[in-house]
Amino acid sequence: MKINVYTMLKTLLFTIKNGRNLSSGMQLLAKTAKSKKEKKVYNSIYADLTEGTLFSEALRKNKLGSLDIIQFISMAEKGANFKVALEKVISYLEVKDEFERESNEKTTLPFIYFVLAALIVLGVKFVAVPYQMAEAEGYSKEIISLIANHLEIAQLMTDILFVLLVMLATYFMILMVALFSNNHTTQAIAKELGLLLPFVSKILKRFEKFILFSMIGEMLQSGISFKASIESAFNTTTITSYKKALKNSLDSMKYNGKLVFDAVLYDDMERELMLGVGSSSQVGSVMLEISSRAKTDALKYSTKFFRLITVMSIFLMAFAVFIEFYTVVLTQILIQKGLIDLVKGTGTY
Repeated sequence: MKINVYTMLKTLLFTIKNGRNLSSGMQLLAKTAKSKKEKKVYNSIYADLTEGTLFSEALRKNKLGSLDIIQFISMAEKGANFKVALEKVISYLEVKDEFERESNEKTTLPFIYFVLAALIVLGVKFVAVPYQMAEAEGYSKEIISLIANHLEIAQLMTDILFVLLVMLATYFMILMVALFSNNHTTQAIAKELGLLLPFVSKILKRFEKFILFSMIGEMLQSGISFKASIESAFNTTTITSYKKALKNSLDSMKYNGKLVFDAVLYDDMERELMLGVGSSSQVGSVMLEISSRAKTDALKYSTKFFRLITVMSIFLMAFAVFIEFYTVVLTQILIQKGLIDLVKGTGTY
């Protein structure tokens, strides 16, 4: 039985709000576990916590939770109000879960098109083309040559369609794995690949910015200095461009005593919002607003992404139907035309 990280974190948040600590929350989870696997994992985390291990490290050690969740819990442990930070992580999970549910709904139709197009590809390549060639063997060499050239084009189109299907399916799967996989290695690889792809990179970056700035904002409002908060974000994020931007901010504060709002992390509106703010608490409030904007952008780009997937799947399905028509119907038309021409003695074929 797969352990639901969202439910686990909600239970832990509930226990913390009621004045108990993480260890007590893990004990409660172990007592109410519905399977031996859950009980074993919760007891293991409880033992790690009692030995002084950080919660994020205990999760990593027991392979519980996706890589991004562990990273941001680790960031929360570096000084933010853990209860509030845990609420932010849960909110992040809720957005991701909602996104996953919507993605499943929005990809039902494209998935059907993918399957049908794939079946047509297999049918044409391994059934229709061999069958048509076998049927043509009883005719003259001229007709066989004509049909062979025709079916060679059909095979080429089938191969192109197959490659396009694989590319589009891979494109979609990279995003899903990068966001939702609980295997840390697989998720990290998918994320690196996704950051190289249009649309997918925008979605991944906005999701990371959403939780990253949420954590920075909470740290600042908890009294953590801007420098310490940025250092924590620098050590947490896995996106190279974000790391460079955060490093530029740290270097600027260290050598020039100025805040730098790199265009990689802040758009024009967000830079304007940051100008004129004074206290850490005010900066934290702006960071939370930037986090909210990033969440909105992530969902907006996601909608465009699924729209693109749907349109492409319809196109590929139409292409598959055309290939089937080209292979089956047009082949018979060519055979009939060849026979007619031979009977007429035109000598064309």
